[in-house]
Amino acid sequence: MNKHFVLFVAALIPLCVYGQTETKKLSLNEAIEIGLKNNPEIKSAQENISAAKGRFWSGISLPSPDVSVRYEWTPKDKRIGSFSERTQEVSQSFEFPTNYFLRGSRFNKEEDIAFYGLKQTEIGITAQIKSAYYNVLAKKELFGIAEENLRIAEDFSKKAEIRFNVGEGTNLERLTAKVQFTEAKNNLEVARNELRTAFAELNFVLGYGKRPDEIFTLADSLTYTRAEKYTFEELYNLSLSVNQQIKISELNVNISSINKSLAWSSLLPGFNVSYFKQNREGDNGFYGVSFGISVPLWLLFENRGQIQEATANVNIAESELQSVKNEVYLRLRSAFNDYENDLRQVNLYISDILPQAEEVYRSASVSYDAGDITYIEYLQARQTLISAYSNYTNVLFNYYRAIFAIEETVGQNLLK
Repeated sequence: MNKHFVLFVAALIPLCVYGQTETKKLSLNEAIEIGLKNNPEIKSAQENISAAKGRFWSGISLPSPDVSVRYEWTPKDKRIGSFSERTQEVSQSFEFPTNYFLRGSRFNKEEDIAFYGLKQTEIGITAQIKSAYYNVLAKKELFGIAEENLRIAEDFSKKAEIRFNVGEGTNLERLTAKVQFTEAKNNLEVARNELRTAFAELNFVLGYGKRPDEIFTLADSLTYTRAEKYTFEELYNLSLSVNQQIKISELNVNISSINKSLAWSSLLPGFNVSYFKQNREGDNGFYGVSFGISVPLWLLFENRGQIQEATANVNIAESELQSVKNEVYLRLRSAFNDYENDLRQVNLYISDILPQAEEVYRSASVSYDAGDITYIEYLQARQTLISAYSNYTNVLFNYYRAIFAIEETVGQNLLK
Protein backbone atom coordinates (compact mmCIF):
# COMPACT_ATOMS: atom_id res chain seq x y z
CA MET A 1 0.00 0.00 0.00
CA ASN A 2 2.81 2.42 0.88
CA LYS A 3 4.64 1.59 -2.33
CA HIS A 4 1.59 2.41 -4.43
CA PHE A 5 1.15 5.67 -2.55
CA VAL A 6 4.76 6.66 -3.16
CA LEU A 7 4.45 5.86 -6.85
CA PHE A 8 1.24 7.89 -7.07
CA VAL A 9 2.86 10.93 -5.44
CA ALA A 10 5.91 10.58 -7.64
CA ALA A 11 3.70 10.62 -10.73
CA LEU A 12 1.59 13.52 -9.47
CA ILE A 13 4.44 15.92 -8.62
CA PRO A 14 5.45 16.68 -12.25
CA LEU A 15 1.81 17.37 -13.13
CA CYS A 16 1.44 19.77 -10.19
CA VAL A 17 4.65 21.58 -11.05
CA TYR A 18 3.61 21.86 -14.68
CA GLY A 19 0.18 23.16 -13.70
CA GLN A 20 1.74 25.86 -11.51
CA THR A 21 4.25 27.03 -14.11
CA GLU A 22 2.12 26.73 -17.23
CA THR A 23 1.88 30.07 -18.95
CA LYS A 24 -0.39 31.42 -21.62
CA LYS A 25 0.90 33.36 -24.58
CA LEU A 26 -0.89 36.67 -24.99
CA SER A 27 -0.75 38.64 -28.25
CA LEU A 28 -1.42 42.37 -28.44
CA ASN A 29 -4.73 41.84 -30.23
CA GLU A 30 -5.82 39.34 -27.56
CA ALA A 31 -4.81 41.80 -24.84
CA ILE A 32 -6.91 44.54 -26.46
CA GLU A 33 -9.89 42.21 -26.77
CA ILE A 34 -9.61 41.16 -23.11
CA GLY A 35 -9.13 44.73 -21.88
CA LEU A 36 -12.13 46.08 -23.79
CA LYS A 37 -14.26 43.22 -22.50
CA ASN A 38 -13.30 43.61 -18.84
CA ASN A 39 -13.01 47.38 -18.50
CA PRO A 40 -15.92 48.87 -16.47
CA GLU A 41 -15.72 52.18 -18.36
CA ILE A 42 -16.67 50.37 -21.56
CA LYS A 43 -19.70 48.83 -19.86
CA SER A 44 -20.79 52.24 -18.54
CA ALA A 45 -20.44 53.79 -22.00
CA GLN A 46 -22.55 50.98 -23.49
CA GLU A 47 -25.26 51.62 -20.89
CA ASN A 48 -25.21 55.31 -21.79
CA ILE A 49 -26.31 54.34 -25.31
CA SER A 50 -29.24 52.34 -23.91
CA ALA A 51 -30.18 55.26 -21.66
CA ALA A 52 -30.09 57.65 -24.64
CA LYS A 53 -32.42 55.35 -26.61
CA GLY A 54 -34.81 55.31 -23.65
CA ARG A 55 -34.81 59.11 -23.47
CA PHE A 56 -35.78 59.27 -27.15
CA TRP A 57 -39.03 57.37 -26.66
CA SER A 58 -39.96 59.17 -23.47
CA GLY A 59 -39.07 62.53 -25.02
CA ILE A 60 -41.37 62.27 -28.06
CA SER A 61 -44.36 60.74 -26.29
CA LEU A 62 -47.54 62.70 -25.70
CA PRO A 63 -48.49 63.62 -22.15
CA SER A 64 -50.86 61.22 -20.42
CA PRO A 65 -54.54 61.93 -21.16
CA ASP A 66 -56.80 63.18 -18.40
CA VAL A 67 -59.82 61.00 -17.59
CA SER A 68 -62.43 62.45 -15.28
CA VAL A 69 -65.95 61.74 -14.03
CA ARG A 70 -68.06 64.51 -12.56
CA TYR A 71 -71.29 64.13 -10.59
CA GLU A 72 -73.24 67.37 -10.44
CA TRP A 73 -76.56 68.73 -9.27
CA THR A 74 -76.75 66.32 -6.30
CA PRO A 75 -79.25 67.45 -3.61
CA LYS A 76 -77.59 68.62 -0.43
CA ASP A 77 -78.80 65.84 1.85
CA LYS A 78 -78.66 63.03 -0.72
CA ARG A 79 -75.99 60.49 -1.58
CA ILE A 80 -73.72 60.97 -4.60
CA GLY A 81 -75.82 58.48 -6.56
CA SER A 82 -78.71 60.97 -6.53
CA PHE A 83 -76.98 63.17 -9.09
CA SER A 84 -78.91 64.92 -11.80
CA GLU A 85 -76.00 65.19 -14.17
CA ARG A 86 -72.91 62.95 -14.70
CA THR A 87 -70.11 63.80 -17.10
CA GLN A 88 -67.42 61.35 -18.30
CA GLU A 89 -64.59 63.15 -20.04
CA VAL A 90 -61.31 62.25 -21.78
CA SER A 91 -58.93 65.12 -22.47
CA GLN A 92 -55.65 65.08 -24.41
CA SER A 93 -53.22 67.97 -24.67
CA PHE A 94 -50.25 68.18 -27.06
CA GLU A 95 -47.71 70.69 -28.27
CA PHE A 96 -47.37 72.10 -31.74
CA PRO A 97 -46.43 69.08 -33.96
CA THR A 98 -43.03 70.46 -35.06
CA ASN A 99 -41.86 70.37 -31.43
CA TYR A 100 -41.97 66.58 -31.43
CA PHE A 101 -39.87 66.38 -34.58
CA LEU A 102 -37.32 68.79 -33.15
CA ARG A 103 -37.20 66.98 -29.83
CA GLY A 104 -36.82 63.61 -31.59
CA SER A 105 -33.93 65.00 -33.63
CA ARG A 106 -32.26 66.24 -30.43
CA PHE A 107 -32.56 62.87 -28.73
CA ASN A 108 -31.18 61.14 -31.83
CA LYS A 109 -28.11 63.34 -31.63
CA GLU A 110 -27.77 62.59 -27.91
CA GLU A 111 -27.75 58.91 -28.85
CA ASP A 112 -24.99 59.66 -31.38
CA ILE A 113 -23.04 61.43 -28.62
CA ALA A 114 -23.32 58.33 -26.44
CA PHE A 115 -22.08 56.21 -29.34
CA TYR A 116 -19.06 58.46 -29.95
CA GLY A 117 -18.45 58.49 -26.21
CA LEU A 118 -18.21 54.69 -26.33
CA LYS A 119 -15.78 54.86 -29.25
CA GLN A 120 -13.70 57.48 -27.48
CA THR A 121 -13.53 55.29 -24.38
CA GLU A 122 -12.55 52.26 -26.46
CA ILE A 123 -9.79 54.21 -28.22
CA GLY A 124 -8.45 55.55 -24.91
CA ILE A 125 -8.45 52.10 -23.29
CA THR A 126 -6.85 50.59 -26.39
CA ALA A 127 -4.04 53.16 -26.24
CA GLN A 128 -3.48 52.34 -22.55
CA ILE A 129 -3.34 48.62 -23.31
CA LYS A 130 -0.90 49.10 -26.18
CA SER A 131 1.33 51.33 -24.08
CA ALA A 132 1.28 48.88 -21.13
CA TYR A 133 1.90 45.90 -23.43
CA TYR A 134 4.90 47.53 -25.11
CA ASN A 135 6.17 48.71 -21.74
CA VAL A 136 6.35 45.07 -20.65
CA LEU A 137 8.18 44.22 -23.88
CA ALA A 138 10.68 47.04 -23.24
CA LYS A 139 11.22 46.06 -19.60
CA LYS A 140 11.68 42.46 -20.70
CA GLU A 141 14.38 43.53 -23.16
CA LEU A 142 16.10 45.61 -20.48
CA PHE A 143 15.93 42.67 -18.09
CA GLY A 144 17.60 40.46 -20.69
CA ILE A 145 20.31 43.07 -21.19
CA ALA A 146 20.82 43.23 -17.42
CA GLU A 147 21.13 39.42 -17.29
CA GLU A 148 23.72 39.42 -20.04
CA ASN A 149 25.55 42.25 -18.34
CA LEU A 150 25.66 40.26 -15.10
CA ARG A 151 26.95 37.19 -16.88
CA ILE A 152 29.77 39.15 -18.51
CA ALA A 153 30.58 41.01 -15.28
CA GLU A 154 30.77 37.74 -13.35
CA ASP A 155 32.97 36.16 -15.99
CA PHE A 156 35.43 39.02 -16.04
CA SER A 157 35.40 39.36 -12.28
CA LYS A 158 36.66 35.79 -12.13
CA LYS A 159 39.19 36.47 -14.87
CA ALA A 160 40.42 39.62 -13.12
CA GLU A 161 40.88 37.65 -9.91
CA ILE A 162 42.90 35.00 -11.75
CA ARG A 163 45.00 37.62 -13.56
CA PHE A 164 45.73 39.32 -10.25
CA ASN A 165 46.69 36.04 -8.55
CA VAL A 166 49.17 35.13 -11.30
CA GLY A 167 50.60 38.63 -11.38
CA GLU A 168 49.22 39.65 -14.80
CA GLY A 169 46.57 42.06 -13.51
CA THR A 170 46.51 44.98 -11.12
CA ASN A 171 44.64 45.26 -7.85
CA LEU A 172 42.71 48.24 -9.31
CA GLU A 173 41.53 46.04 -12.15
CA ARG A 174 40.42 43.32 -9.73
CA LEU A 175 38.56 45.76 -7.46
CA THR A 176 36.91 47.49 -10.43
CA ALA A 177 35.71 44.12 -11.71
CA LYS A 178 34.18 43.32 -8.32
CA VAL A 179 32.43 46.70 -8.18
CA GLN A 180 31.06 46.18 -11.68
CA PHE A 181 29.87 42.71 -10.74
CA THR A 182 28.06 44.05 -7.68
CA GLU A 183 26.48 46.88 -9.69
CA ALA A 184 25.40 44.39 -12.36
CA LYS A 185 23.63 42.28 -9.72
CA ASN A 186 21.89 45.38 -8.36
CA ASN A 187 20.89 46.53 -11.87
CA LEU A 188 19.43 43.09 -12.54
CA GLU A 189 17.23 43.33 -9.43
CA VAL A 190 16.11 46.81 -10.45
CA ALA A 191 15.24 45.53 -13.93
CA ARG A 192 13.38 42.56 -12.41
CA ASN A 193 11.29 44.86 -10.20
CA GLU A 194 10.53 47.20 -13.10
CA LEU A 195 9.41 44.20 -15.16
CA ARG A 196 7.11 43.06 -12.35
CA THR A 197 5.65 46.55 -12.09
CA ALA A 198 5.11 46.65 -15.85
CA PHE A 199 3.28 43.31 -15.69
CA ALA A 200 1.13 44.62 -12.82
CA GLU A 201 0.20 47.70 -14.85
CA LEU A 202 -0.70 45.51 -17.81
CA ASN A 203 -2.81 43.30 -15.53
CA PHE A 204 -4.60 46.39 -14.31
CA VAL A 205 -5.56 47.73 -17.77
CA LEU A 206 -6.66 44.21 -18.73
CA GLY A 207 -9.05 44.18 -15.79
CA TYR A 208 -6.92 41.75 -13.74
CA GLY A 209 -6.04 44.24 -11.01
CA LYS A 210 -7.09 41.80 -8.27
CA ARG A 211 -5.67 38.71 -9.94
CA PRO A 212 -1.91 38.79 -9.33
CA ASP A 213 -1.76 35.06 -9.92
CA GLU A 214 -2.54 35.57 -13.62
CA ILE A 215 0.41 34.07 -15.48
CA PHE A 216 1.07 34.76 -19.15
CA THR A 217 3.89 35.59 -21.52
CA LEU A 218 3.72 38.07 -24.36
CA ALA A 219 3.58 36.58 -27.83
CA ASP A 220 4.82 39.72 -29.60
CA SER A 221 8.30 41.22 -29.49
CA LEU A 222 9.74 44.73 -29.41
CA THR A 223 10.89 45.15 -32.99
CA TYR A 224 10.90 48.21 -35.19
CA THR A 225 7.88 48.59 -37.46
CA ARG A 226 7.46 51.75 -39.45
CA ALA A 227 4.08 53.44 -39.13
CA GLU A 228 2.09 54.46 -42.16
CA LYS A 229 3.52 57.68 -43.57
CA TYR A 230 1.47 60.78 -42.79
CA THR A 231 2.28 64.46 -42.71
CA PHE A 232 1.09 66.53 -39.77
CA GLU A 233 -1.46 68.33 -41.95
CA GLU A 234 -2.88 65.01 -43.14
CA LEU A 235 -3.17 63.76 -39.57
CA TYR A 236 -4.87 66.94 -38.39
CA ASN A 237 -7.34 66.91 -41.28
CA LEU A 238 -8.02 63.26 -40.50
CA SER A 239 -8.63 64.08 -36.85
CA LEU A 240 -11.15 66.78 -37.82
CA SER A 241 -13.28 64.09 -39.48
CA VAL A 242 -12.57 61.15 -37.16
CA ASN A 243 -11.77 62.45 -33.67
CA GLN A 244 -14.60 61.55 -31.28
CA GLN A 245 -14.19 64.64 -29.09
CA ILE A 246 -14.67 66.86 -32.12
CA LYS A 247 -17.65 64.78 -33.24
CA ILE A 248 -19.25 65.12 -29.81
CA SER A 249 -18.66 68.88 -29.75
CA GLU A 250 -20.16 69.25 -33.23
CA LEU A 251 -23.23 67.32 -32.08
CA ASN A 252 -23.49 69.57 -29.03
CA VAL A 253 -23.58 72.57 -31.37
CA ASN A 254 -26.37 70.90 -33.35
CA ILE A 255 -28.29 70.14 -30.15
CA SER A 256 -27.94 73.76 -29.02
CA SER A 257 -29.26 74.88 -32.39
CA ILE A 258 -32.25 72.52 -32.04
CA ASN A 259 -32.87 73.84 -28.53
CA LYS A 260 -32.88 77.34 -29.97
CA SER A 261 -35.51 76.27 -32.51
CA LEU A 262 -37.53 74.73 -29.69
CA ALA A 263 -37.29 77.99 -27.77
CA TRP A 264 -38.74 79.86 -30.73
CA SER A 265 -41.37 77.14 -31.07
CA SER A 266 -42.55 78.03 -27.58
CA LEU A 267 -44.27 80.97 -29.29
CA LEU A 268 -46.44 78.51 -31.19
CA PRO A 269 -49.71 77.46 -29.60
CA GLY A 270 -50.41 74.19 -27.83
CA PHE A 271 -53.65 72.28 -28.25
CA ASN A 272 -56.17 70.41 -26.14
CA VAL A 273 -58.92 68.08 -27.37
CA SER A 274 -61.67 66.67 -25.14
CA TYR A 275 -64.55 64.28 -25.61
CA PHE A 276 -67.26 63.79 -23.00
CA LYS A 277 -70.51 61.95 -22.46
CA GLN A 278 -73.29 63.17 -20.19
CA ASN A 279 -76.13 61.63 -18.31
CA ARG A 280 -78.79 64.21 -17.48
CA GLU A 281 -81.93 63.28 -15.58
CA GLY A 282 -81.43 59.59 -16.47
CA ASP A 283 -80.99 60.28 -20.16
CA ASN A 284 -77.65 59.01 -21.59
CA GLY A 285 -78.05 60.59 -25.01
CA PHE A 286 -75.78 63.57 -24.52
CA TYR A 287 -72.15 63.96 -25.65
CA GLY A 288 -69.81 66.76 -26.59
CA VAL A 289 -66.32 67.71 -27.73
CA SER A 290 -64.13 70.67 -26.97
CA PHE A 291 -61.04 72.17 -28.56
CA GLY A 292 -58.61 74.43 -26.77
CA ILE A 293 -55.53 76.39 -27.78
CA SER A 294 -52.83 77.94 -25.59
CA VAL A 295 -51.85 81.52 -26.32
CA PRO A 296 -48.32 82.77 -25.36
CA LEU A 297 -49.57 85.88 -23.55
CA TRP A 298 -46.35 86.17 -21.48
CA LEU A 299 -44.14 86.54 -24.55
CA LEU A 300 -42.06 89.30 -22.97
CA PHE A 301 -41.15 87.12 -19.99
CA GLU A 302 -40.87 83.32 -20.16
CA ASN A 303 -40.59 82.88 -23.93
CA ARG A 304 -38.18 85.75 -24.37
CA GLY A 305 -35.97 84.35 -21.60
CA GLN A 306 -35.95 80.88 -23.19
CA ILE A 307 -34.92 82.28 -26.56
CA GLN A 308 -32.18 84.42 -25.06
CA GLU A 309 -30.78 81.51 -23.07
CA ALA A 310 -30.90 79.13 -26.05
CA THR A 311 -29.10 81.66 -28.28
CA ALA A 312 -26.35 82.07 -25.69
CA ASN A 313 -25.99 78.29 -25.41
CA VAL A 314 -25.44 78.05 -29.17
CA ASN A 315 -22.59 80.56 -28.92
CA ILE A 316 -21.14 78.68 -25.94
CA ALA A 317 -21.25 75.35 -27.82
CA GLU A 318 -19.53 76.88 -30.84
CA SER A 319 -16.79 78.31 -28.61
CA GLU A 320 -16.33 74.93 -26.91
CA LEU A 321 -16.07 73.26 -30.33
CA GLN A 322 -13.27 75.61 -31.31
CA SER A 323 -11.59 75.01 -27.96
CA VAL A 324 -11.71 71.24 -28.51
CA LYS A 325 -10.22 71.64 -31.99
CA ASN A 326 -7.42 73.76 -30.54
CA GLU A 327 -6.77 71.16 -27.84
CA VAL A 328 -6.69 68.35 -30.42
CA TYR A 329 -4.27 70.38 -32.54
CA LEU A 330 -1.96 70.95 -29.56
CA ARG A 331 -2.01 67.29 -28.46
CA LEU A 332 -1.43 66.12 -32.01
CA ARG A 333 1.42 68.57 -32.55
CA SER A 334 3.13 67.45 -29.35
CA ALA A 335 2.69 63.74 -30.15
CA PHE A 336 3.82 64.24 -33.75
CA ASN A 337 6.95 66.11 -32.65
CA ASP A 338 7.74 63.27 -30.24
CA TYR A 339 7.13 60.75 -33.03
CA GLU A 340 9.47 62.51 -35.47
CA ASN A 341 12.17 62.87 -32.83
CA ASP A 342 11.89 59.24 -31.70
CA LEU A 343 11.81 58.01 -35.33
CA ARG A 344 15.00 59.94 -36.05
CA GLN A 345 16.68 58.41 -32.99
CA VAL A 346 15.52 54.88 -33.86
CA ASN A 347 16.96 55.20 -37.35
CA LEU A 348 20.17 56.66 -35.94
CA TYR A 349 20.62 53.75 -33.54
CA ILE A 350 19.86 51.15 -36.23
CA SER A 351 22.11 52.67 -38.89
CA ASP A 352 25.02 54.03 -36.84
CA ILE A 353 25.12 53.73 -33.05
CA LEU A 354 24.38 50.01 -32.59
CA PRO A 355 26.73 48.79 -35.37
CA GLN A 356 29.50 51.05 -34.08
CA ALA A 357 28.99 49.96 -30.46
CA GLU A 358 29.07 46.30 -31.51
CA GLU A 359 32.29 46.87 -33.47
CA VAL A 360 33.88 48.66 -30.52
CA TYR A 361 32.96 45.81 -28.18
CA ARG A 362 34.12 43.13 -30.62
CA SER A 363 37.49 44.82 -31.08
CA ALA A 364 37.88 45.37 -27.34
CA SER A 365 37.07 41.73 -26.58
CA VAL A 366 39.73 40.51 -29.02
CA SER A 367 42.29 43.00 -27.71
CA TYR A 368 41.58 42.18 -24.08
CA ASP A 369 41.87 38.44 -24.65
CA ALA A 370 45.21 39.10 -26.40
CA GLY A 371 46.39 41.27 -23.49
CA ASP A 372 46.68 44.42 -25.59
CA ILE A 373 44.30 46.50 -23.43
CA THR A 374 43.44 46.63 -19.75
CA TYR A 375 40.20 45.56 -18.15
CA ILE A 376 39.29 49.21 -17.62
CA GLU A 377 39.49 49.82 -21.36
CA TYR A 378 37.49 46.69 -22.05
CA LEU A 379 34.96 47.75 -19.42
CA GLN A 380 34.40 51.05 -21.19
CA ALA A 381 33.69 49.23 -24.46
CA ARG A 382 31.28 46.85 -22.74
CA GLN A 383 29.46 49.71 -21.02
CA THR A 384 29.19 51.50 -24.36
CA LEU A 385 27.48 48.48 -25.93
CA ILE A 386 25.14 47.90 -22.99
CA SER A 387 24.24 51.58 -22.82
CA ALA A 388 23.59 51.65 -26.58
CA TYR A 389 21.17 48.72 -26.46
CA SER A 390 19.46 50.00 -23.31
CA ASN A 391 18.99 53.44 -24.83
CA TYR A 392 17.78 51.91 -28.09
CA THR A 393 15.17 49.90 -26.20
CA ASN A 394 13.92 53.03 -24.41
CA VAL A 395 13.90 55.04 -27.65
CA LEU A 396 11.99 52.29 -29.46
CA PHE A 397 9.41 52.17 -26.67
CA ASN A 398 9.04 55.97 -26.78
CA TYR A 399 8.60 55.72 -30.55
CA TYR A 400 5.67 53.34 -30.16
CA ARG A 401 4.23 55.36 -27.29
CA ALA A 402 4.24 58.47 -29.51
CA ILE A 403 2.41 56.51 -32.20
CA PHE A 404 -0.20 55.37 -29.69
CA ALA A 405 -0.66 58.99 -28.56
CA ILE A 406 -1.22 60.04 -32.19
CA GLU A 407 -3.69 57.19 -32.70
CA GLU A 408 -5.62 58.20 -29.59
CA THR A 409 -5.76 61.84 -30.71
CA VAL A 410 -6.68 61.11 -34.30
CA GLY A 411 -8.98 58.21 -33.49
CA GLN A 412 -7.54 55.75 -36.01
CA ASN A 413 -4.85 53.06 -36.06
CA LEU A 414 -1.61 53.99 -37.81
CA LEU A 415 0.29 50.70 -37.47
CA LYS A 416 -0.76 48.10 -40.02
